Amino acid sequence: MENTFWDSNLFQTIIMIVSVLATIGIALCQYRNHKRKELKNAATILLLQIDDIERNIEYIMSEGIINGVLQEGHIHYSAIICEENQWNKYSHLIVGSVTQETFEKIDAFFKVAYRIREQQIYIKQKIQQSIDSKVWHYYNAAYAQVANLDDSIQPIKAIHQKFNSASVPPFIQMEFAIGLEKTLKQYHRLSDGVAYMELKKLR
Repeated sequence: MENTFWDSNLFQTIIMIVSVLATIGIALCQYRNHKRKELKNAATILLLQIDDIERNIEYIMSEGIINGVLQEGHIHYSAIICEENQWNKYSHLIVGSVTQETFEKIDAFFKVAYRIREQQIYIKQKIQQSIDSKVWHYYNAAYAQVANLDDSIQPIKAIHQKFNSASVPPFIQMEFAIGLEKTLKQYHRLSDGVAYMELKKLR
C-alpha cells in the first residue's frame, strides 16, 4: 500500500521544522521579555538611588559645611551618600537604551557622588576618633577616682558632668573641609535634566 503524503517523511520533516521554529520563536520572545523586564528593573533601581543620593548630598551641602566650616554634628549623623553603587551594577543594561550624552551624564553624576562619599567617610572617621578619645579619657579619669578614693560616686558624677559640658571640637584637618567643598562644587542635580527623564522612560 502506497504511503500518503500525511505518512511521508516530507510531512514529518515539515512538522519537525515547524516545531523547532516555534520553540525558537517562544525562546526569543521569552528572552526579549526577560531583557525588557531586566532593563525596567535596572532603571527603577537607578532612579531610586539617584533620588537618595541627591537628598543625602543636598543635606551635606545645606547642613554639613557652612562658610567653609564643617558642622561636625550634622556630618556625623548624616546618611552615607550611598551604600552600594548601583550604576556599576546596571550600567551595562542601560548602554544602548539611552543616548550617549545621557549615559555620560549619569556616569559623571555617580562618579562625583562617590568622590563626595569618600570625603564624607574620611570626616566621619575623624569625628568618631574624637568621640572614642573623649570616651577613653572619661573612663580613664573615672577609674582613677575609683582607685584613689573609697567614696568615688560624687567625684565620678563631677567628672561625668565635666565631660558632658566640655565641648572639645574634633581635630579635622583643613584639607578635609577643602576637599569636601571642592567635590560638592562638582555636584549637579540629575533629576532636573533630560538624562533623568530619559532614564524614567525605560521604566
